This record gives sequence, structure tokens and C-alpha cells, in this order.
Amino acid sequence: SVAPFLKKHCAGCHNPKVAEGDLDFQDLDIDMKASSSAGRWAMVIEKLATREMPPEGRARPGDDEVKWVIGWIQGEMKRAGKNFSRRQAIANGNKVAHDKLFDGKASFPFNNPTRIRTLSPEIYTGFSTDLAKGLSLGQPFTPEGRSTFKDMGAPKIDEPVTVQLMRNALLIVERQTAHKMEGGKMLPAPGAIKDMLAYIDESVPLTAALMDKAIVTQFQKVLARPPTDEEKARFTKLMEKNVKDAGRATGMRYALSAVYLLPEAVFRYEIGTAKVDEQGRVRLAPREIAYALAYALTDKRPDSRLLQDAIEGKLGTQEGVATAAKRLLEDPKLEKPRIMRFFREYFGYDKAKEIFQDANPEHDPRVLVEDTDKLIEYILAGDRNVLKELLTTNKAFVAYKTAADTRKKRAEAIQKFEEQKRKDPAKFANKMPPKIGRSIYLAYNLDDFPDQQPVELPKDQRAGILTQPSWLAANAKTDENHAIFRGKWVRERLLGGVVPDVPITVDAQLPEAPDKTLRERMNVTKQEYCWKCHQLMNPVGLPFEMYDYFGRYRDKEPLVDLKAAKPAKKGKGLEKVLHGVPVDASGAITLAHDEQIEGDVKNAVVMLHKLAQSERVEQVFIRHAFRYWMGRNENLGDGPSLQQAQKAYRDQGGSMKALIVSLLSSDSFLYRTPVVEKK
Repeated sequence: SVAPFLKKHCAGCHNPKVAEGDLDFQDLDIDMKASSSAGRWAMVIEKLATREMPPEGRARPGDDEVKWVIGWIQGEMKRAGKNFSRRQAIANGNKVAHDKLFDGKASFPFNNPTRIRTLSPEIYTGFSTDLAKGLSLGQPFTPEGRSTFKDMGAPKIDEPVTVQLMRNALLIVERQTAHKMEGGKMLPAPGAIKDMLAYIDESVPLTAALMDKAIVTQFQKVLARPPTDEEKARFTKLMEKNVKDAGRATGMRYALSAVYLLPEAVFRYEIGTAKVDEQGRVRLAPREIAYALAYALTDKRPDSRLLQDAIEGKLGTQEGVATAAKRLLEDPKLEKPRIMRFFREYFGYDKAKEIFQDANPEHDPRVLVEDTDKLIEYILAGDRNVLKELLTTNKAFVAYKTAADTRKKRAEAIQKFEEQKRKDPAKFANKMPPKIGRSIYLAYNLDDFPDQQPVELPKDQRAGILTQPSWLAANAKTDENHAIFRGKWVRERLLGGVVPDVPITVDAQLPEAPDKTLRERMNVTKQEYCWKCHQLMNPVGLPFEMYDYFGRYRDKEPLVDLKAAKPAKKGKGLEKVLHGVPVDASGAITLAHDEQIEGDVKNAVVMLHKLAQSERVEQVFIRHAFRYWMGRNENLGDGPSLQQAQKAYRDQGGSMKALIVSLLSSDSFLYRTPVVEKK
């Protein structure tokens, strides 16, 4: 099965005569134990999985064929003990020409195809728990995980997802109709809906009127609309058949659960009306806009007011949509978790919880992440020069939720320690009092928890989210810094660059040399082959060497325990001890496409203040906000929407609210280009 596929779709370009990409399938060993061979096969997997190959214009294999070939390669790799993995990013949005996107004179065709997306995991959870409070359901949906933001792409619904959806639907209806019998009467159990018991109660005649009521009520609960005449007739037949085949309770439950499986309950529709304007676009239907606005800010379906706006035609203009978006943003009672989720996913600091730091057992990343959340909320509350504040503020919250309790626990522990010491001085002579919570305030270079928060840290030591302990720990290893990770983030998220994936055949490891600084160990990346990519990361990553791997500011390199270090090779001793060597945090902003900020920098604080002044950095931030709230990468046709968003942000003094409102009322949010089937 595999050989004919390769012959038909690959061998034409990858043979001894052509060998495009230096790949010749006749010379490619099927023995995956050969490291070079396994690496090349991993490359084949990536090209097939991303559908880069076969190229456009050639015969395209079906999904099942591709899946079979990838499965065979992965199976052979597993048998050979090879485990190659590469980041498979959805088409990198940074590859779109930045200058053209923000060129007010340029004009490109609008290109935003209609689409249907599944609900995000958070939306599905909010939707299902609203309908069956207190019920724990399995999560059918998972994000693709191949992009900066999780809620992008359009994952397909396969058999496992369908099975989970069906199981959940039935569990919800069973909860809604749960009951107990007392004196021959059916009484609602906790979580049940009293009015729904009549649908399964055999003592109540199952009349046409009762079935009609059941269908209408369920549609309103699940879809927030009445059923059409066709839907009502279809579900009536389903109820009658189910009850006949399985009995009253089971039949009605299965029929009612089917409403949860309708496409409208599982997907987000972005199809638009049938009317095509002079630019070949269709506008989203009012109901689609209502759902899109709700899902852009919350994990809930639109409220009654938003649905009423759709019915009354108030979402028919850009101004009307902007008014609705402002109303949602300014409603203090409405939870808007997707705003904070944007910053968590953009900065990625919550990944600190995934980094285990065995050298620092008191390390509590959960608290550090909460602190950064609070700092972002504080900046958003001011809503002035938001990006600049995010990149330069020297304010911080330090265990703001638990500082008081931790102080109390520590005082109690110290008191207990002193009492034990008085009773048995010899036993406690060489012991120190407990250091509860110490690692948290030390991460900020403080002597204790601050009395008032936020606290101002030294301006020459801290500048924004990228100097928060949470972000620094998230972009580090378990016991050392990782300037390459940090530099890659700056290059892609602030400068809008593209860092190529590590070549599959390259073992991207720095040499183990405890007697050398990280900067010295990174000299191997200056080899010509490596420097093509590392020149994008190293200069903007090394300035973060002024912090250690869990966020403490430092001006000297750490002590190296030579006894614990691995033995040096014969003839080469570990003469150099790093303790006391000044930290070199110098770097440079290079290849930034902004002459005003390019040049050498003393350290990360200086670098971040320069980056915060850059219009390009501001525009790249807006591009990332666009991707998050549109759920897709931008293209050249989105230029006007991006330019309007930047103008709104600037005109309102760096307001995040103004930026979001502009995006949610833009043409890119409201219009789609119909997909025309080729004959």
C-alpha cells in the first residue's frame, strides 16, 4: 500500500535524477534504525501531514491514503525506537508581509472563506453545565495545538468525539429527568427539571400536545430558538418510534438528547446570508453575529438582550455591532474569561506550571502565575497604553492571594520551632527556623512579602511581563536558563519574525560544561549552519541572563559544585569556578525592520523599554490580537481591519477595549467570502 503511493505521488520529484530537497526515495532506507534515515522519514511525515506535499498542481491523495502512509512510517519508527517530533504550526501568520498589511495605500482582495468550527472546550463546558448544573461530563473537544492560540483551526468530529457527545447528551437529559417515587408519584431528584418529568411519566398521557411542548422546550433550552415546522415534525416521528421501541422513559430521553447532537449545538457557523455584495462578500447572519460576539468574550451563549438585538436588526450595521461589543465589555456582571485567556496564551507564562524545578523544592509556579494574572488585570483596569505597560511596568503582585495567610502560618511555625528549641536546645542547635513561602518573595528579590500591593520593584531590575518570574520560569529548563527559548519568543511575538523549525537531523543540544556560562556554551550556535536561525534568537534572548531560571534578578553567575559536576575529559580539568563572575546580559535588537530600535542593548530592561517604543512591535501585537479574536491567521485582505484596529487603539490612548471593539466590528469579523465549488 505504501510503495504505490510513494511511486505515484513522490518519486517524480524525489529520484536519482531530480532529488528535490536532497531527497531520493530510491536511496532512502526503510530501516528506521539508521538515524539519518529516520530523520528523513520524519520529514516525509511532516510534509504529508501539513499537505505541503504533493505540491499544488499535482495529483492530490485522499485523506485516508495520507493517514495510512503516515501510520506506516510512525509504526516503523516506533519499532526502531525512534521518536522524532517537530512543531507543526498552522501556516505561520508572521509570514504575511507586515509592511503590506499596514500600508494604507495598498489594496488586496478580501479573502475570508466561510467556515464551520466546533465549539471550544471551554464553550462546550459552559454550555453543558448551564443545562445540567453539577454534572461532570467528559470533554469531547480538544484544541489542535498547532498554533499560537488554542481556539484556531477547525478540528473534525470523528468517531470518539461523536461517541462522547452522544454519551453527554444522554447524561444531561437523564439528569434533567432524574426522579424518585413517593406514594406512587414521580418527584424530581436534585438537579432535575420538574416540568420535564411529565415527558417520561407513564401516568401522564403522551399526547401530541405534550410531545410538541417537549420539543419546543428542549429547542429553546439547547438552541435558544423554537424549532421549525420541519424539525418539529421530524422529532415527533422520532419520539413516537423511540417510545414504541424502547418504552416511555428511555424513548423520550433518547429523543430529547438528540437535540444536543444537532449541528447547531456542536458547531459555530460562519456561513453568512445569501446576499452577496459588490465585493463578492456575504455578511454573517444576525444570529451568527450574536453568537460570534458572545463567544469572542465569554464561554457562554449570547444573552437574551444580544439575541433580541439580532432579531430587531440592531446588529445590521458596524456601529450596531460595536455598540453591542462595548455593552458586553462594560458589563461588570458578565464574566469575560477570554480576555485574560488571550494574554495567558500570548505571553505563555502559565507554562511555568509545567516546568518542574527540582533544584528549588519550595518553588510554587501556581502562585507566580496568579501574580501575573493579577498584574495584567491591574493594567487592563487602567486601560491606558496597555502594551507599553505590559512591557515596561516595574510593579508586581507577590502572592497577593496568600501573602497574609502565609505570613500567619510562618509566624506560627516559627513560634512552634522556638518552643521546641527551648525544650531541647541540643537537638535544634544546628537547625534553622522554617522558611514557609520564602521562594515566592525571593523570586522577586524581596526580603519578605510586601505590606501593600502592587509593589514597585527596582526599575533597573524589572520591566513588564517578560521580567515576571512566571514568564522567566516558563521559558527555562528545570535547573538552568534557556536564552534560546526566550529569544525565540521575542522574535516571534514582539518582532513578528519567523524562526524556522530545528532541522530534523540536527541534535539541538548545547554542550555540558559546568565551568562555562550559558553564553559561552552557546558559542557553538555561531557556526555558519546554525547561525542562520540563531541570529534571530540569541541577541534578543541573552539579555534575559540577568535573571535565573525561576525569575530572580542576578548580577553574578551561580556557584558551580565541581564535585557534583560530571568528570571532565582526560587532560581537561574544571579549573574555572563561575561563582563571582559578573553576568553578561548584553545583547542586541537586530533584523527588526525598525531602525529606531535596532542596536546593542545593555540588558533585558533596556531592551524591553526600546521595544515598547516601536510602532512595529505595536502592530505585531495587534496582529496577534487579530488571530486570537478571529480564530485564524491574517492575510493581506485583512489589512484595512488591522489598520483600523491600530488607529482605534492609538486614538483611545492605548486602550485594549477600543482595540477589541474595533476587531469585533471589523469587516474581517463580520464578512465572509463564499466558497465556490469548482466544476
